[in-house]
Parts: sequence; structure tokens; C-alpha cells
Amino acid sequence: MIEMRLLEILSAFAETGTQAAAAEKLHISQPTLSTAMRQLELEIGVPLFVRTKNRMSLNENGKTAAEYANRILAEGMKMRSHLQEMERKNHTISLATCSTSALSRMTMLITQAFPEKQLTTAFCSESDEMIHELNQERFTFIITDFPVMDEHYYGFQCYVEHLVALIPDDQPESGQSSVSLEELRIHQMLGFSNGGAWDRYIRRKLGDDGFIPQTNFSDYCSLINNLPVWAFASDTYVNSLSVPPRHKAVPVSEEDAHLDYWCSCLKKNKKEADRLRSFL
Repeated sequence: MIEMRLLEILSAFAETGTQAAAAEKLHISQPTLSTAMRQLELEIGVPLFVRTKNRMSLNENGKTAAEYANRILAEGMKMRSHLQEMERKNHTISLATCSTSALSRMTMLITQAFPEKQLTTAFCSESDEMIHELNQERFTFIITDFPVMDEHYYGFQCYVEHLVALIPDDQPESGQSSVSLEELRIHQMLGFSNGGAWDRYIRRKLGDDGFIPQTNFSDYCSLINNLPVWAFASDTYVNSLSVPPRHKAVPVSEEDAHLDYWCSCLKKNKKEADRLRSFL
């Protein structure tokens, strides 16, 4: 069996053209390189080099051997990279979601379901992009606001989220049991605008007029916690972070003012999905 070290030396010599340059590239001495070249010829059983008084070069055998060496070394690197990626995946759960609130909720559940694994997360407003990345096995789970229906996937509904209005507590509407979007239309409503499902829903219902988008979640939270503004939020936000000071959380009355979130994975990961599902 030819040692990989000898193939690396042959490849370096073929690339650089001289023993001195190859030895410098590999950070070894020139005598060590010369000894390795002779050892390689003995192991293969054919001459690989043309040796003259002041120069050594590859013969036809050597050129062919160098081509094989490059392919073997490339496959070795590919194997190492593939195995390292497999090992990483075996110890990592990766999640992508279409909603920041879903990200918060599912992060907690996945941490509970897989305490022995590391979790990586990503927000993605484009569902097609998430599905593509899932197919490439870059994500273990994706969370969408619709079921991913295909024979290649396995999925389940993970939770339902409802839209609420954060209304200053000195306003009459704050005492109502619910409020309609039509009632809210006359107010300048603050909202976290990240291109996600709620953002699309609100823009579809109200358009851009009267909607003040905030693209930075920290800025959005700071405004609703420090000013008596009218704002959109979700019951997930309210339940996890509490109602902001001087506000009441009033449910939006429209029947479709909710999002059904679905967790999907490749069918090969059904066992992990069922484990996660048991924590719902």
C-alpha cells in the first residue's frame, strides 16, 4: 500500500518542477524528499524520474503516476470532508423558520428534545429557498406557514399563532375582547417587518398605508416598551415576553388572523421529527 505522504511528495514535485521547490512547499528537507522519491519508485516497481547530473524530471511513467496521485489525493480530501460533515450532522440539529416567533418557540422545543446536540438556526422569509436547502440537507427541520406536501418529506403541524393588537391602555379599544382590522385601519400601526408570514398577511389585508414597519427587532421592542404606540404582535410574543407597559393585548377578530405552522424534514429524518413532535 502506497503511503499518502509519498503521493503528496510526487504531486508537489509535479506541480513545482524541482526538488528544492517541492521540499519548500511541503516544509521538508531536500534529502528527505529525495529519499521519498526513491522509496516511491521501489514501491511501484517502475522508474518515475529522469535523473541527470544537475536536474531531475518526471518520465512518462512519472507523469501518469502524478495524475493518479492527484486524483487519489483529491478523493482523500473529499472523503475527509464528507466524513467530517457527517460527524457534524450527527451532533447538530439545524433549523430554518419563516417566523421569528416560530424560531423562538421551536428553539426551546428542539433544545428540550435533543439536549445532546448543538442547534443552529436561521430565519428565511422565502419558503422555496428553505425547501431547497432542506433538499440539500443543510437544514434538519424547516418551519413554514403551510404544509410541505411531497412524498420526499415528512411533516406535522407544530402550533398555531394568533395576531393581536397592542393598544395603549388609555384608548377605548383596549377594553374590548377583540378588535377588527377595519377598526385598526384608522391607526398608525407599528409592526416588525421581516418579510415573514405575518408581515405578508398584514400587508395583504391593510396594504402599506397605516403600517409602520420596523426591520430591526430590537428597535421594535424598544418602541413598544417605551412609547404608547399602536402595534401588531402575536400571542406567542405576548406569552413569551409579556405585554409591554401601558398596553393591552387585544386579539384581532378576523377568522383568518392566525398562522398554522408546520415542521417538515426529509423522510430519512422521520425518527428525529417524531422525537421532536413528542415534546409539543
